[in-house]
Amino acid sequence: IIWSFVKRDPLARYTGSTVGLFWSVIHPLIMLGLYTFVFSTIMKVRVGASEGTEEFALYLFCGLLPWNAFAEGLNRSTGVIFENANLIKRNVFPSEILPVYPVIAGVVTELIGFAILVVALLLTGHPMRPVMLLLPVILLLQVVLTVGLAWIIAGTTVFIRDLGQMLGVMLTLGIFLTPIFYPPSVVPQGMRIFLAVNPMYALVEAYRSLILKGQFPEWGGVALLASIGAVVFLVGYRVFTRMQPAFADVL
Repeated sequence: IIWSFVKRDPLARYTGSTVGLFWSVIHPLIMLGLYTFVFSTIMKVRVGASEGTEEFALYLFCGLLPWNAFAEGLNRSTGVIFENANLIKRNVFPSEILPVYPVIAGVVTELIGFAILVVALLLTGHPMRPVMLLLPVILLLQVVLTVGLAWIIAGTTVFIRDLGQMLGVMLTLGIFLTPIFYPPSVVPQGMRIFLAVNPMYALVEAYRSLILKGQFPEWGGVALLASIGAVVFLVGYRVFTRMQPAFADVL
């Protein structure tokens, strides 16, 4: 059922569009170009050998790929229950799958972006190292964390409609508090404690370590990501299933 929703999703989103599914490629590339121009040309943000590449666009792309998939899954989870209210009112429909399919759809978009990244790596002569084969493991941890949060957000938004607006603010703060547009080395020493407890920082750094540096990511960061992801996944499922019986009445 989840896969059926995922396949239907792009058709529904781009129905009537001239270029259709290509918007999932065009939009990220436009934003990548804009961010690269603003942060590397105007603000003079620089990365170097310690970050695995001197190409700011590659460094930025590696951070934006997981973040965009994460943000898309959470943003769309705020309305997924309302969009499928007719299904919620059917007692036999497993509504817990509804917040899952936007997360998977976001991952599909991320994989399209990853294909573009691979082409960019080849064109710039960046080596493709065997450790990149571990990316599916990191992607799985990303999905576990995102699905857990999506369950919490989707269920809570049914009762607190303002959560969708609050989430937009929180994600805006999150993207700037996570070293995506800048290297972590520029973060003041006294503020690095916030990086140590930020699972998205661990996720982004794992991507960059595997793709750009050709190294295994720091196990401490991966352990943090896995631990928080597992807890959020279990708590999210529990919260959603506890709220689930009241959805039909509220809707």
